Amino acid sequence: MDEKKTETGFKPDIGLDFGIKTTITTSEGEKFDIQVRESERLKGLQKKLARQKKGSRSWYATRHLIRREYEKLANRRRAKANQVYHDITVGRKLIVMQDENIKGWHKGLFGRQVQSSALGTLKSKLKASDNVLIIDRFFPSTRMCPDCGVIKEDITLSDRTFICDCCGYTEERDVKSAKTMLLAGRHEMSCTLVERKCTPEEQMSDFDTSYEIWKHSAKRPQMGKSPEVPSSEH
Repeated sequence: MDEKKTETGFKPDIGLDFGIKTTITTSEGEKFDIQVRESERLKGLQKKLARQKKGSRSWYATRHLIRREYEKLANRRRAKANQVYHDITVGRKLIVMQDENIKGWHKGLFGRQVQSSALGTLKSKLKASDNVLIIDRFFPSTRMCPDCGVIKEDITLSDRTFICDCCGYTEERDVKSAKTMLLAGRHEMSCTLVERKCTPEEQMSDFDTSYEIWKHSAKRPQMGKSPEVPSSEH
């Protein structure tokens, strides 16, 4: 996919939304499916192993073949993560993502789908990149309107389109989440410049103001307690 570069020679800044079904959605509307599902051969070997006598020579031989299949899957997932990482990061100055609890997702309703994806590997690679900015895990990217900053409290998993009751902003849910994260990332950048510590009030958009209010009023999980798994956001 060819993308127009800005006057500086870089591709536009983007936000990334991590999800279950479409594993990565960008603020530009591009979607990446980075699931690598189990092969039919692996499923067949697992059934074969279940029928064999445990500890027998054939049982050990089948278990070895299963181990080889899992190694192939791991290699394919790493390759997939590397390719998507390259497609997303090359030529960009700023990429914004949320610090999603991928490990927690493994225990959720769609745990098997998460385990078959390269999300964890990709997240680790992105976090190590200098041009990636990480937004707080509990930022309501799915519920906050990127236009007026109002938080829509009644949105559910079945709502695939975000419609703001306040300003009427309408957008496909995951794309909107990615755009909201990008706005939050740009605001964070503007507040950490050397020449100014925070954006002046008169320069702040409705979203910026709402984001600042959220940062100072949001309740954080108590120390020692496991944070809520945010899989419902996707």
